[in-house]
Amino acid sequence: MTIKNLAYLALVAGWICFCYWLYAERISPRLNRTGEESNETQTDSLPYPLSFKWASDTVMVGTGFDKVKADMDSMAVRDEVVIVRGFYFRDEATEISELQELGKRRINNTLKLFGVNDRRILTEVAPQEITADVRVYPFEAISIERLQMEDVIKWSGDTFEVCFPLKDSLVLPAICLDKLVTWMGIPGEDNLTKLHITGTADGGGIAEPSDWAMERALYIKNTAVDKGWKEDQIQLSTGQRNHPLTLWNRCVVLYFE
Repeated sequence: MTIKNLAYLALVAGWICFCYWLYAERISPRLNRTGEESNETQTDSLPYPLSFKWASDTVMVGTGFDKVKADMDSMAVRDEVVIVRGFYFRDEATEISELQELGKRRINNTLKLFGVNDRRILTEVAPQEITADVRVYPFEAISIERLQMEDVIKWSGDTFEVCFPLKDSLVLPAICLDKLVTWMGIPGEDNLTKLHITGTADGGGIAEPSDWAMERALYIKNTAVDKGWKEDQIQLSTGQRNHPLTLWNRCVVLYFE
């Protein structure tokens, strides 16, 4: 075999080695990224309907997922408001902002998986305590709470009441705001109707600061002003409630005069 042929074989062998290295080290990892780098769902035989790995936002579905999905799909039929909470462990990241973002991504990826209309949904991010070897095994980091619409809003004639599902928050589901705006209507130029708005604070157990009652009233007032009500048509007041169902203590009552 000539030197020329040997050189050619060496070149081919080198090229084959290079192609193998390129595939193994560069191409294959990109085609097979881990859960920490991908938002794609994984289906495994897991004991939880929805679970996650340490510091990951990838949703893994397991036992009971089909029922959870069916419940989410039936929100409108059941006339429910749903609170989806995303949790994190304090050691999953170094900064609080990173942990908050991790919780939000877990919520967002879960909602994408459900593919439901979000006008009935509220979201909240919160820390949770380590109770098992979560650095090794998948764990739950999403909770879903369902509320009947009639527990959040109720109205009769010239009186409307809306309650705030999340503690220390002024966020309402979009569908509840829609119903409130429809009830209030848009006053005409010659409309002299007075709109009374009373915010309440939770007085049961560890009572809320009374400021929350006014904050809730102001939030609804601003909504009314945005829809055409004049400042001098609106009267604000506050109060406190001690109902056993704490949701009914964080409310705003509106009525016309």
